[in-house]
Amino acid sequence: MEKPTVLVCDDEADLLTMYAAALKKHYNVLTASSGRACIEKYTDHMLRSKNINVVLLDYRLGDSTGDDIACKIRDLGNARTILLSAYDLEREKVDELKSNNCIVDIMIKPVSMRVLLDRVQKALN
Repeated sequence: MEKPTVLVCDDEADLLTMYAAALKKHYNVLTASSGRACIEKYTDHMLRSKNINVVLLDYRLGDSTGDDIACKIRDLGNARTILLSAYDLEREKVDELKSNNCIVDIMIKPVSMRVLLDRVQKALN
C-alpha cells in the first residue's frame, strides 16, 4: 500500500527541513517555502492524478497568509490542512476556518515532532 502524501509549507528553511525529516519515515513528503509554491506543487501533483492527503501550512508566509492558502487548497482538492502558527490566532478566526473546511487543526509553534506526527495521523483518520 502506498504511503500517504504530506505537503509541508513553511518559509523558515530549518523548520521545513526538520518537519520533512520527521515525516519522511511514515509518509511521502513534498515541501514548499512559499504560499505560491505550495499552491503550484499541490496543483501539479493533482494534475498528475496523485493525491496529497495532508498539508502542514505555516500561517505567516513571506508572500501570503496560511488562511488564504488553506482555503485555496480546499477549493482545489480534498487534502486536510493543519495550520502551524507561532502566534495565538483569534479563536473566531480558527473556528471560521474549521467551519468552512479550510483547516482541520491548528498547532502553535514550537511543535514537538511527536505531536506533529500524532496530529498528521489524526488528520488522516
